[in-house]
This record gives sequence, structure tokens and C-alpha cells, in this order.
Amino acid sequence: MKKEIYRGWFWSLVLFLFAVGCASETAAPPSNFTAKMVTMGMEMPMAKMGTKSRIENPMMNGVVTITEAGSGKVIMMSNVNKTYFEQTKQEQALEMDDPGVKVEKTKTGSETLDGHPCVKYDIVMYKKDKPEEKYRGRIWEAEDLGGLAIRHEMDVPEGTPSGGTVVMELKDVKLGAATASMFEVPADYRKVESTMELMAGAGGYPGPEDIE
Repeated sequence: MKKEIYRGWFWSLVLFLFAVGCASETAAPPSNFTAKMVTMGMEMPMAKMGTKSRIENPMMNGVVTITEAGSGKVIMMSNVNKTYFEQTKQEQALEMDDPGVKVEKTKTGSETLDGHPCVKYDIVMYKKDKPEEKYRGRIWEAEDLGGLAIRHEMDVPEGTPSGGTVVMELKDVKLGAATASMFEVPADYRKVESTMELMAGAGGYPGPEDIE
């Protein structure tokens, strides 16, 4: 059960990386903002600054996950234990900043979501060296938020707890609110060697290396 929960969480993260970097038709979307990411019945505070992203998962007590597009690395911090763990992603999400990724967007209409006028697009993403492995989805870009995609739907492989589609929305978006310190490990945090050690005493679920 815990592994299924984590897989669902992982695909939510995949979707997040898939969507927030998608450029609008006229310009790149805002690269500095904070918001609440709503997916799978959970509401998660998140922030983005440049290529770095930060997400707090309420299912992991006091744990913050920080990623940087193109690096392939993930930092998990426990604000309860004041520890952190660095790891390489076991499953690679397609990242918009990767020059080896191709993105195709098709405008399909316009809608208003949460009071934001949006342009809706169908999205197809794939690695240039693996064009047969395509990821498909839909995004809604808010015109009054500089083209930021505030709703994302991604079709994921069969067998995931999401039933084949993950839906994620951004709420309470605040442009320009992210700060550099949000993506840094505090100096007094101790580095540990596993997610199990990170979670000790804090509660939570396994990391990617714990999934069979």
C-alpha cells in the first residue's frame, strides 16, 4: 500500500515537472512563483525559482523535496530531524529544460478556471532519441499569470494508482514570491545515507529506491 501511495506521489511530481516548464505560445511562463499544488486529494505547498522546484508533501511529516531540472538529483530534507538526503531519481521524468526533449503543443480552445482566462493545449512530449515513447497530456495556461499552466492532466502508464490519468492544479499562485533560501539546505542540517534514516522519528513513506 505504501509503495502504491509513493508511486502516485511520484507521478504527481512527474506531472509537475512536465507542466510548469511548458512555454506559452508567446513567451516563457513565469519562472518564479509559489502556489498550492492540488493533486490526488492532497494540497501541497510548492515553489519554483528558475530550474529549481520545491514541494512539501503532507503525507511526509516535515519533509521537503527539492529538484533541479536537468540535474537528475533530488534532495529530501526533514524539518523534523534536521537531516537531508541526496539521491538520483530512480525513474526519470521528462524535463522541459533538457535539450534532448521534444515538446509539441496544439491549441484546442479557451476556458476560464478559478477566474483565470486560460488557453487549453494538448501536449505531446518525448525524448528525441526515443520518439516512440510519447507522454501525452493537456494543460491550461492562465493568460493573466503570464502563461503559467494552472491545470495539468497527464496520461501515465497503466498500472499506476491514478488509473491512467493524473490531474494537478495550482491554486493561490503568487508570482515572484519564491526566494533562494527555499531551495537551500540549512547549514545546521545533517546529511544521512538513506530515506529510512531521514524519516526516523518523523514518519513518512519510502523513497524511490525502496520501490520494487
